[in-house]
Amino acid sequence: MPAACRRRVGLGPAAVFSLTLAAAAVGTALAVDRVPALTAIRPGHEVGRPPDRDYYLANDIGGHVDHHVLYFGLDAEVLTRMRAADVLFLGNSRLMFGLRPEVLRPAFEALGLTYYVMGFGFREADRFPLAIVRKFDLRPRVVVVNADGFFGGGISPWAEQVMRDTPFAARKWQWEAEIAHEVRRVVQVVFPHWPSFLGRPGLGLAKGFTAYRSRRDGTWALTPWLAGVPFAPAPLRGPGVGRGEAAAAREVQAEFAARGSRLLLTRVPTPVGMPGAGPEEMAELLQAPLLAATVTAPSSADHSHLDEASAHDWSASIMAALTPHLRALGPVR
Repeated sequence: MPAACRRRVGLGPAAVFSLTLAAAAVGTALAVDRVPALTAIRPGHEVGRPPDRDYYLANDIGGHVDHHVLYFGLDAEVLTRMRAADVLFLGNSRLMFGLRPEVLRPAFEALGLTYYVMGFGFREADRFPLAIVRKFDLRPRVVVVNADGFFGGGISPWAEQVMRDTPFAARKWQWEAEIAHEVRRVVQVVFPHWPSFLGRPGLGLAKGFTAYRSRRDGTWALTPWLAGVPFAPAPLRGPGVGRGEAAAAREVQAEFAARGSRLLLTRVPTPVGMPGAGPEEMAELLQAPLLAATVTAPSSADHSHLDEASAHDWSASIMAALTPHLRALGPVR
């Protein structure tokens, strides 16, 4: 067979395959957008959309962005809001799930005060947020700490990597993560995850979520919220305060006292608390008020964080406990 004929025969099946794949992708994308019953074929890692332009990408399966954004001050509005906050919330991802802006924003507006939620994923403890406070000279009037394994001088491996990065590397990481995020958002519709639709596992991926962070107040907008499972909250007392925990907690308290900040403690309800002392023990050690906000019949999205309904209820509860302390602050600075 002549070489030209062999090339035509070899290219024919490839061309047919390419055209068929393109037609199937376009047809599927159109069908998913127009037929509600087909939304089940979307992948488990749903790449949603931010609520509005106030939000930027914080976290998805392709990368965690907000550690870099906050530590390097990559967004001017974020930096301005952090510095202007009367109340600073600190803690791990349980805090980020638990504090809902639809509850906090009107409550703080009624008080004439501002707030910023500076919690992080990766079970982040005290060292990383304290580094940001010192770097940008934050001076909130009140600091509310989710005392859930927060004190102890801990820092996640990811935060250590972030702090070793350069501003150029931080900006590069943010751009790469955002570009990859936008590509995934298109690809998941054009090439949906058919094994999920057919009830079969595929790609070996665990379910995850996408988080967008508000420039205005630091809260997370999450997608998707998983269905809730009821749980009994972990007790507020733990095994006692360790020597290292006590030293780290006093360091944090002294740091904020020097900045004119009053320290308050709380704990987002969770089935299992982080290792270390309980919030009641920490409150006794530091002689700090404990905002024991509770939720009736709480439920969890993933056996660790609150689901959407319980997060809304806990936000209302923490605001009710916090408001008397805020009213006692006196005139807005």
